[in-house]
Amino acid sequence: MNVLFATYDKNSSGIASYTYELVKALKNHLNASLLTFEEDTIKSLNLSSVEIINYKLRFKSRGLPFLNYLLNRNFLKRSVKLDKFDVIHETLPPWGSLFNPKTLLTTKWGYVSYLKLAAIRTVGMSFPENLGGLLVTLQHYLLDDLSFRRAKYIVQFSDVSKENFIPPVIEKGKLKKYPCGEKLKILFVSRDLNMPRKNLKALLMALKYINRPVELHLVGSGRVEASSDVKLIGHGYLKRDEVLMLMQDVDLQVLPSTYEELGFVGLEAYSVGLPLIVSNIPSFRAVFKVSPSFDPRNPLELARLINSLSCEELEKLGRSEWEFLDLSNAFAVKKLLMIYNKLMHDD
Repeated sequence: MNVLFATYDKNSSGIASYTYELVKALKNHLNASLLTFEEDTIKSLNLSSVEIINYKLRFKSRGLPFLNYLLNRNFLKRSVKLDKFDVIHETLPPWGSLFNPKTLLTTKWGYVSYLKLAAIRTVGMSFPENLGGLLVTLQHYLLDDLSFRRAKYIVQFSDVSKENFIPPVIEKGKLKKYPCGEKLKILFVSRDLNMPRKNLKALLMALKYINRPVELHLVGSGRVEASSDVKLIGHGYLKRDEVLMLMQDVDLQVLPSTYEELGFVGLEAYSVGLPLIVSNIPSFRAVFKVSPSFDPRNPLELARLINSLSCEELEKLGRSEWEFLDLSNAFAVKKLLMIYNKLMHDD
């Protein structure tokens, strides 16, 4: 079975990590090809046996995704041979819809209406990105619609009760050691630490009520101030493998977001057994099933949750999250292979 995965674009952050891990998990079960927009993909990604189809975008703008599509689609379509693929698995709409809509599987990332998403981006993004909340969301609506109308199957991550829920996959790493030190080292990761919807302020408020010494490790850009009771350690921007290394040295990760389509960094915590606490939002409830959750509007609830977890309980939590990946990954791979076969034979 020949499957084209479209598309890996490292600038798409969590979607890029999802695409990479998906290809890694499935490449031994089929003939995988990966469409990328990055010239250095072959060097930077360890994907032996995967055919890398590299395409350099002729025009690229984060704020004008629809124009990206219009100015690149014809060139891209001519550069990829269509007859060799049995199934197209699209992780970044609408690039896969260019090829073979009869066997197209696509991905729905959001779980709110586009109007609500525009509002979330307007108030939940940092300046100046928030200025484009309405315009960018309108373009994403148009691009998603191209794929959703053509797709034979749409994967989603936010509602486990739906037949089309397929959990994201990630390769398990080595289980971290948990030394149980006196100081609690907490990790917070965001490409922009000051982005309102990442909700760092809730974590900072919660830390005022923690009954033991705390060290907060921050990964991402931006300046943060906290009370004198909390020691802040800013790491700035880190590559993915550097974040995974840092996870070996901290005790707990918190994802307090008010909205998140997936939150892939939480899966990275699962992959090494780093205890994870998440906000009670649909995407987190569906994916991080083993992790305790809290109301993102209630920092005191987060504080009580952290205080209730002893060192031994944190270690037990991390191990249970790490072990959970075996079931989650196996389910996802089995279900996707079944869907691929159905799409191929229905065609």
